[in-house]
Amino acid sequence: MKTRHWLSTLIITLAVVGPAPAQTEADPWENGDDWGDEPWAEEPEGWQWYGFIEGAYAGRTQNDPTLEEDATLSELRAQLEGERQFGRFEAVLKADVWADGIEDGGRGDLREATLSGTVTDQIDVKAGRQTLTWGTGDLVFLNDLFPKDYVSFFNGRDDEYLKAPSDALRLSWYGPVNVEVVWMPVAQPNRYIEGERLSYFSPQAGQRTSTRVDPVDRDELVDDSEFALRVYQTVNGTEYAGYAYSGYEKQPSGQDPNSQTPYFPRLNAFGASVRRPIGQGIGNLETAWYDAEEDQLRFLAGFTHEPVGNLTLGWQYYLEWTQDHDALVAATPDAQRPYAPDEYRHLITNRITWQLMQQDLTLSLFSFVSPSDEDYYLRPRARYRFSDRLFGTVGGNLFGGEDEWTFHTQLEDNSNLYTRLRYSF
Repeated sequence: MKTRHWLSTLIITLAVVGPAPAQTEADPWENGDDWGDEPWAEEPEGWQWYGFIEGAYAGRTQNDPTLEEDATLSELRAQLEGERQFGRFEAVLKADVWADGIEDGGRGDLREATLSGTVTDQIDVKAGRQTLTWGTGDLVFLNDLFPKDYVSFFNGRDDEYLKAPSDALRLSWYGPVNVEVVWMPVAQPNRYIEGERLSYFSPQAGQRTSTRVDPVDRDELVDDSEFALRVYQTVNGTEYAGYAYSGYEKQPSGQDPNSQTPYFPRLNAFGASVRRPIGQGIGNLETAWYDAEEDQLRFLAGFTHEPVGNLTLGWQYYLEWTQDHDALVAATPDAQRPYAPDEYRHLITNRITWQLMQQDLTLSLFSFVSPSDEDYYLRPRARYRFSDRLFGTVGGNLFGGEDEWTFHTQLEDNSNLYTRLRYSF
């Protein structure tokens, strides 16, 4: 596991003991060139620091017989972020520390430690711990196979914590088509539900449980590395993109038949997307083919529009089509066969965002409804801006459905209502 953070350690070392700011004769900002002497054009010297302090609590709406805690979130968190220019390069550090009332103790998370900049007129590079994302879906991910933090997403933390950081090297080339290549030297799984804070349904146990999941790690440097590729361009207002990925599934969905130990199966993926204005809104299509132990075709169609001022609506239809479904069911142990996924999983989502009181108050509701699984997941939220520095948020994560083993219904006992108060500095 020591290899997991080697890139981040390298970047922190370079940032702290590296060269002084590029106040050289070659620095155009210092030479009073075309940018002139306007104060806004001056490059800040040294590290620039900012962050926030946040208190958060989320209580369950019902008892969870598998867990003692009545809360899914109880913490006092501080985030500190700093950035510094080194000529044509920039170093960024961002870290969270918090006192955790659920896991009883102090915790920390290095969320970014990068050095990025322009190598040539056409090539940019970014190395270190960073948050990566692409694709066209809204909280639905097909070709974005970078790690997610679903524990934070479901327990009441801010949406920004859904994207988990990766140790990676990203190269960008800008030409007739733009190309981005990402190399993650060690596989980066999701921060998945493992039973410590949130319960889940176990097909092996045939019931909801909080038993800790302990999979085989993919932590061998280089041997367990992952690659992601995006080729994209905008033509006459339409964005086109193609994607490729070679790595591992982000959830420990495989299970060794002899040891019963879960593991992360191999996954290769290929896909494409298009996004463009349609009428008074923006439409998007995205598809992906998953070459895995269970091959799948995934498809997404979305449309976002603003029917009246300060009111935005977003709609999505998502499909998972499992290939060779009969073979999958036949290979499933008899006791687990009732919990096998359907050949087709349909999902419809809707986002409503309404801004009031000169945009100091934002009301939103994100709904996931699956007609095939007969389950749902609702994310209501109200956020109020008391000042430029102080924000308050209340909301919920509400799960339900017919069968306790489906994607959202299995989390029903984790339904919660939360409140957060954040002061930025």
